[in-house]
Amino acid sequence: MITPITALLVDDHTAVREGYCLLLAQFDIKVIGEVDSGEQALQNYPQLNPDIVIMDLSLKGMNGLDCTARLIQRHPDAKVIVFSMHDNTNFVTRAIQNGAMAYVLKSDPSSVLIEAIKQVYYQSKRYLSNSVAHALAMEKVQASNDKLSCLSDREHAIFLLLIEGTSRSEIAATLSIASGTVSNNKANIMRKLHATSLVDLIAISLEDNALKQNQLGNNN
Repeated sequence: MITPITALLVDDHTAVREGYCLLLAQFDIKVIGEVDSGEQALQNYPQLNPDIVIMDLSLKGMNGLDCTARLIQRHPDAKVIVFSMHDNTNFVTRAIQNGAMAYVLKSDPSSVLIEAIKQVYYQSKRYLSNSVAHALAMEKVQASNDKLSCLSDREHAIFLLLIEGTSRSEIAATLSIASGTVSNNKANIMRKLHATSLVDLIAISLEDNALKQNQLGNNN
């Protein structure tokens, strides 16, 4: 006989809790506690000692992000799965930083929640639903692409010559500008890209090129 995974369900909508209790039971996941607030979750967790906590973010009183942080502080071994309607990447990042093991959207198929529970419980692996992982990846790509877009046309031209190892005097001759102008632009480039050395500039260039190649590959 399979021993069911035990769960504490934290959600302030009674109908949602009832529906997911029935769903989880079909997969040998037993809800041993239901609460509608973060305060109740913190109070009931020690007595119930569930295998996992399924945590909504929008709750009465204390929100799910703060509850997750406090729960992990008090019980470091607690396994929290955030189950929320919010697909904002800031919520995802904060949830993981606060100690959540997984983040699943309520709009995801129910099978995604089941998979998250199994990975977190059996393998102690972090889990992000595909929709959440895609949103985070796209945000990272956008942030990386923006790194070079902050440069002016002249700064971008100097940047490309710098990463090729071109000297200041050679850059000045190539672009028909003064050596002092090259130095000033280089300083601006370093500041804008938060770089401290030529190695940093090369690394940024490689990252940007890899992202563009990946985007081209996905469009083919």
